[in-house]
Amino acid sequence: MTFPPLHLILDWDGTLTTSSTLPTIAQIGYARNASHPLPSWHTISEAYISDLRAHTSTYSPPASERNTIAQELQWLESLRDVESKSTERVEAAGIFRNVAREDVRHAAEQAVKEGKVVLRDGWIDLVAWVLKDGGEVGVVSVGWSAEFIRWCLKTGLEASKEEGKEGVKVEDIDVRANEVLGSEDGKLRRYFEEEGGRGKGGIWTARDKRKVVDEMAVKEGDGKKRVVVYVGDSVTDLECLLSANVGVCVRDEVESEEQIELKQSLGRLGVGCSHFDIMTPANLSDFVRRGGSADGSSVWWDCGFSSLCRSAVVELTGHDRTFGSDMYLGLSHNMYMIPKMGYWRKHHPEPSLMLARFSTVIRNARCMEKGYKIDIIESNLEQIST
Repeated sequence: MTFPPLHLILDWDGTLTTSSTLPTIAQIGYARNASHPLPSWHTISEAYISDLRAHTSTYSPPASERNTIAQELQWLESLRDVESKSTERVEAAGIFRNVAREDVRHAAEQAVKEGKVVLRDGWIDLVAWVLKDGGEVGVVSVGWSAEFIRWCLKTGLEASKEEGKEGVKVEDIDVRANEVLGSEDGKLRRYFEEEGGRGKGGIWTARDKRKVVDEMAVKEGDGKKRVVVYVGDSVTDLECLLSANVGVCVRDEVESEEQIELKQSLGRLGVGCSHFDIMTPANLSDFVRRGGSADGSSVWWDCGFSSLCRSAVVELTGHDRTFGSDMYLGLSHNMYMIPKMGYWRKHHPEPSLMLARFSTVIRNARCMEKGYKIDIIESNLEQIST
């Protein structure tokens, strides 16, 4: 099956970054309005948590009785009032009053350089894969702010150029989020009100995210839906994960509260979630052809972008499997590369070893820097010595 270029869409907090950036963004407002008496961010956060708990305690059906996707999505949409009230609380306090673009730029640059905002390893490689094949890349967030996200990405890209990586510009990445660039009265910019008045409110719920992703996935002018790969980490990403051709959940070795909540939700709803490593290129192509994650039966998980770069998903771009100085190989039996010889040595519990040379193109798994342990899917091995 021939696929059109991919449209890779990434969540921001906890997906492209390793943790929430909201506290860092809040500090932009506190720095700008240091001479004004403002409630602490802890007070703002506690008020939100209180509203959420109150809503959760009265909502029916409770989580334990929600066992269909429709019920879960309805619950997530019911959080709109909680999110709206939280935004209005921040506005009333005037926290982002008179915040300027320069304030956001400086805060984003410093946050990335000082490690307050950490972008996940491998994100530039993954974006480069997609763009090189004529695909598109977007970021969508229920948080704040689009300007902050762009400057964080730009700072990360500039740092990568110093390390010898080229080819991706921040202008290549379509960022959709609400905005904190404040007016004199502290009113924040809500995405759906800013973008040509197409609706009311901001990107606040899972459904709002799905609406934005659907807009991004249809290329302006041709009306054709793209093959969408969506990557997220929380229940706010659930609707996007289940509407994409390929939905991928990010899970860290030590899972965050958001990752655990999403995992539990998928399990309760009976949505399969297997590790991406088991997916071969042929199986992934067939998965997408049959409707992919959009049929609601299965999504995938992986531990980050470095893993996705060497997974079957990049096969849909049709590239040669080499990138930079890394080699991409296939998966199956434990093998060890013999450096400097161009041969491959099969690990064996006995002292004797078999040396073999590959006569096929092997794809899909990065050689480890140390040990060179790999796995192989398809191998025409030519025995040359024992």
